Amino acid sequence: MIEAIRKIGEYAIESGGKSIADPINILVDSPANRTTKNVLFIVLERDGDGFSYRNVDIEEYSPKELQKYLYKKGSPNGTDVTPTSMITTLESTFTKTKIVPWFKQYNTLGLDEDHNFLVNIGNCIRSNTKQILEDLKEHQSKENNIISLKIDNKYLYDFKIFQDILVDKAKENYYSKYGKKSKSENQICSVCNKKTEVYGFVDTYKFYTVDKPGFVSGGFQQKNAWKNYPVCLNCALTLDGGKKYLQNNLKFNFYGFNYLLIPKFLNNVDKSLEKEIFKMMKDQTDPKFREREINKLTSDENEILESMSKQKNYLNLNFMFYDAPKGDNGSVFNILLYIEDVLPSRLKTLFNAKVGCVEENIIGVDQIRTFKECMVPTFENNKKTGEKPLEFNFGILRTFFPKISNNRTYNKYFLDVTNRIFTNKKIDYDFLMNFIMQKIRDEFVNGYLTKISTLKGFMLFNYLNKLKLVNFYEGIKMDENNLEVFKIGTSRETNDLNQRIDSFFSEFVDFFKSDLKKAIFLEGVLTQFLLNIQYQERNATPFRVKLKGLKLDENQIKKLLPEIQNKLEEYGKNYYRTLESIISKYLVSAGTEWNMSTDEISYYFVLGMNLSYLFKKEKQDDNKGEMNE
Repeated sequence: MIEAIRKIGEYAIESGGKSIADPINILVDSPANRTTKNVLFIVLERDGDGFSYRNVDIEEYSPKELQKYLYKKGSPNGTDVTPTSMITTLESTFTKTKIVPWFKQYNTLGLDEDHNFLVNIGNCIRSNTKQILEDLKEHQSKENNIISLKIDNKYLYDFKIFQDILVDKAKENYYSKYGKKSKSENQICSVCNKKTEVYGFVDTYKFYTVDKPGFVSGGFQQKNAWKNYPVCLNCALTLDGGKKYLQNNLKFNFYGFNYLLIPKFLNNVDKSLEKEIFKMMKDQTDPKFREREINKLTSDENEILESMSKQKNYLNLNFMFYDAPKGDNGSVFNILLYIEDVLPSRLKTLFNAKVGCVEENIIGVDQIRTFKECMVPTFENNKKTGEKPLEFNFGILRTFFPKISNNRTYNKYFLDVTNRIFTNKKIDYDFLMNFIMQKIRDEFVNGYLTKISTLKGFMLFNYLNKLKLVNFYEGIKMDENNLEVFKIGTSRETNDLNQRIDSFFSEFVDFFKSDLKKAIFLEGVLTQFLLNIQYQERNATPFRVKLKGLKLDENQIKKLLPEIQNKLEEYGKNYYRTLESIISKYLVSAGTEWNMSTDEISYYFVLGMNLSYLFKKEKQDDNKGEMNE
């Protein structure tokens, strides 16, 4: 990861017109915002061994001349790194927090010429504070301004002492922490492998820390931290440049998490190709540069994974999921998941399973009619804006592994399954089924509709099946010769039903490999037909109590079928004798060793309930007042 971030940093520095050979242009910050107009310069001139104050000069701010201002943000409640600052309130910035306080650290003459240079400037400013403040107020405008110094008509950048202060402060951030200093000269940098001065506290993403003795080798002495991870100044700045580029251009949202997309190119990739890819990635995050609407695996509008899936395997993609409760540059940065070496070809596989691929004769789950006909609501700012067909993205997975549910968090499971999908690792079928049924049962017992959650689970299973990440249990199939007792009939109506059933099971053949699963599914269909009739007749569905909150086992499934038949006869609306015969046939074929969990039985059953509309007669009396689960 470090090497990948270094490469990104090199690109960012070069594309910004800067050079690592000149660290000043990398270290300076922009001291402005969009309303900044002017720079107010306190003008001093040499006067013997000291300085005299002349006036306040005003120049229009230019973002192309950042170097001459030599601004570097410091402590929010203290001074900046150099005596250039953004003005909040003029008096406070000049006298209390930034300029005058900056020179207080240089208040006694010594043997060093540079030190005395700063002492004399400070003395001049302090002795002329009142007049300088009045002149500053005279030139202050309504727009935001910057305050800095000119000395002998030269800018701060023109004095080596101020450049050295800027560079030394940057170095200090890398070697001085916890009241200790960790650096060494003439050592090998672990990033560039060059012999130079190295530092021990370079923590680009806070994943390497030495704040506790147990994390430090060499006798648990923090001053020896450079031995663990020695980094030179150029590499530290390059890594920081890569970090900033990632946060500004390749940071994305992922269902309650942030992640950084970190490209890593193969060693033999041409530099021009690297630049081309970086430019494409940056352009793809801006809708203005998109030629068409993109397919997405997440809900982030700026997602660029489909574009990356079209690249050749001359780079890997790394995903860093993290939590930064105090901001990306804060003191706390927790890496929750790091997915390494995902090839573009793997992303292509993930998208093919979603949207299909004509060239490879792949039908994606988004193209399947059952899911296209399932309309789900769309929202904007928590307000419903319409509906659209169900499509696969990782939000489907998040449905069953929410951030918080019943005072529990499922983030760890969600990230683990995400990792397995990206890295082509098997996912336990029973584990997934359990979480899907938790969601559906919760909706069922609280009287909510279960159709969308049930079909989301069905879509998830189908998506994972296309990726060959789950194994479905096949079950036992009895010899057809033993089923001769079941004569279903040959009427047009019967043939139509058989055709619909066979067509459905053929479309989802991996999901319905056993006759037992077919029987349970169709019994769910029949149950929904009964509930529809009850709702039409009584405006209620008392038979739901028989479904035991969707905690169904073998005995209950066998017991339900005759109870459903009896209820239909009582209503005088048993239009489903053919379906009942098919269910009975499959139940006999299933034998006595079911080997299905309560979760799996219940899921196939509720899936049948929610897809019952696929097996209705064209003109069926119970259509009115239908209440699908």
